[in-house]
Amino acid sequence: ANTISTAELTMSLILALSRNIYQAIASLRAGKWEKSRLSGTELYGKTLGIIGLGRIGSAVAVRAGSFGMSIVAYDPFVSVDKARKLSVKLVSLDELLAQSDYITMHLSLTKETKYLLGKDAFAKMKTGVRIVNCSRGGVIDESALYNAIKEKKVAGCALDVFEKEPPVDNPLLSLDEVIATPHLGASTQEAQTKVSLQIAQQV
Repeated sequence: ANTISTAELTMSLILALSRNIYQAIASLRAGKWEKSRLSGTELYGKTLGIIGLGRIGSAVAVRAGSFGMSIVAYDPFVSVDKARKLSVKLVSLDELLAQSDYITMHLSLTKETKYLLGKDAFAKMKTGVRIVNCSRGGVIDESALYNAIKEKKVAGCALDVFEKEPPVDNPLLSLDEVIATPHLGASTQEAQTKVSLQIAQQV
């Protein structure tokens, strides 16, 4: 029920990271006019790595494709045929980390996915990568992410979920490179209506 809402939020955050939207609003409200400092980057021609090509990951792939992005994905449970229909290339996790300009997470939190993106994973990424997580807190090691941003390995990050919610005293929230939202993936009128209808039908 929340597939479209979460996919659209993901694209919103990718765009906000690319064009420094959050930073630009804060700067302008502070009375500044920083066009040069807030210069961004286009999505066109960039590589998007999708970790988890289920319903939401697939919806993101369709929308990212319309921006002219090259899309790779890591998902051991998805067939090559399904990926091909989405114009997505299936790759290993290491290949995705090495190739992607943007990485977006769309997977459940399990023993296998806990801290899937940790210190070792960040070391394999391109310098200047941007990361989005609208799936589950805990799939990213937040301490390792903080260090990767401070070391300029990660240029920007957008988080809708955290390992501990609400994220009280989370050091990530002190960084200008981080955009954070309070778990808004399913927070649209349409998604809530669909969820309510599904629950009523199931009962």
